Amino acid sequence: MTEAMRSWQARILIDGEGKDGLYLSGFFLESTRYERCDTARIQVVVQDKAVLASEIEGRTGFDRPDVILQVRLSQSSADSWTIVFRGVLDAVTRGAEPSLFVLECRDYLAFLLDTRLASSWSNQTALELVQKAVEHAGLQFESGGAPFDAEASRYCGQFWQLEHRRLATTTRHRYQTAFDIAFSLARDHGYECHASGKSICIHEPHAVGEGNTRVFTPHGVSLQSFRHDLGLAENVVVGVQSWDSRQRARSEIFYDGQDFSTRPPGAGAALYTFRVPGQRLDDIRRLAKGKYCRIVSHASEVTLSLPAMLGLAPRHFMKVDEVLPGGRTVFSVDAVRHSFDLAHGYRQEVTLRDRVF
Repeated sequence: MTEAMRSWQARILIDGEGKDGLYLSGFFLESTRYERCDTARIQVVVQDKAVLASEIEGRTGFDRPDVILQVRLSQSSADSWTIVFRGVLDAVTRGAEPSLFVLECRDYLAFLLDTRLASSWSNQTALELVQKAVEHAGLQFESGGAPFDAEASRYCGQFWQLEHRRLATTTRHRYQTAFDIAFSLARDHGYECHASGKSICIHEPHAVGEGNTRVFTPHGVSLQSFRHDLGLAENVVVGVQSWDSRQRARSEIFYDGQDFSTRPPGAGAALYTFRVPGQRLDDIRRLAKGKYCRIVSHASEVTLSLPAMLGLAPRHFMKVDEVLPGGRTVFSVDAVRHSFDLAHGYRQEVTLRDRVF
């Protein structure tokens, strides 16, 4: 295993170019399927500090340095580098040694997080609102080319944006940033939303074999840990209630993973309830189904530590060689943590869960 981890090379590109006098000595990268940026802490040795200073001087806002991390196997050809991270430089800190620096980076979801909106939109669909928020943050929007269901094609009414977060409590507005709009609407309609380079991609969740997903099979690697939550394994029910004060109409639905009901479950069920304002019955059905899928996905969690596998990333799948409760052997990759340094090589820690949504 140690030999496999040490057979990797890594390099850093800033604005698409390698920089003389700046050498990568290690990195720690976290990538996840959850609604947050992928982050990287890149350790570099700087022979000439003027090189680093010239790269960050005056670079703020949407003009921050573009950072790319690439890896390859030592025996690979010179042009076989593979990108494992692309994002923007947030901060530079100096290490214990005068020539040692750490570059703190986030992927391009950072632009959505850093963009405060003070606008309103009306008579637009959920996808149009997400696209407008993404483009306002200076990024490209990709919808995968696949047709979306009728729910995503309906108008979402009007969304008012407030610039200052401190006003959120008194005014009860949900949205403050472009990130809030993009992920809230994508989540409520059951779609994945994530960064791919300088593009924000939104698409339906992919099952095994769909959307270029891969099933990884690590060999000779045992489970580091496994957790099975008996309270989420079965008999989970989600209830969603909505009240429209204008129409003076109340809607309530319960979902148990198979059927919808207007009657609450019996005493033996694990009931999770939510309230949303002014939603139609079709809307709360969709919300109940989405919340149910997210809740029960945490019934099983698998953690692995293994020598790095090229291309392993969230939204792919992995097959484990042990039979776990429920009989499942193929799980969704939820998160991958990459560690690389010159002494120990390149390894990954992987979190797996049983979900496709």
